[in-house]
Amino acid sequence: MKLRLAILAAGLAFGASGAIAQTAQPAQANPLQPRVVRPAPGAPAQATPAPAQAAPAKPARQRSAAQLANDDRMRKCGAEWRANKAALTAQGQTWRKFNVDCRARLKAAGQ
Repeated sequence: MKLRLAILAAGLAFGASGAIAQTAQPAQANPLQPRVVRPAPGAPAQATPAPAQAAPAKPARQRSAAQLANDDRMRKCGAEWRANKAALTAQGQTWRKFNVDCRARLKAAGQ
């Protein structure tokens, strides 16, 4: 403990005398981003590796008839909710509850 205090006191005294130059702390790097290394000024340029080829994008899979029917029911229920929102919220309905009931009603009706 005494050694720590002695080192701390010596460091403060040495720093207070102005003998230590202050240096800026580097900004924290994002660990998810690739690190960019810049050459020192005046250093010869190094050959950079060619960028990796990106994999071709997979084509989107076609939606099934059931998925398309559900999308249509969602649009109809959304339009019905927007048209009657004030009355439905006054009755205590929420969008989530109304959506479940509406989609079940439309599916039972064959839409």
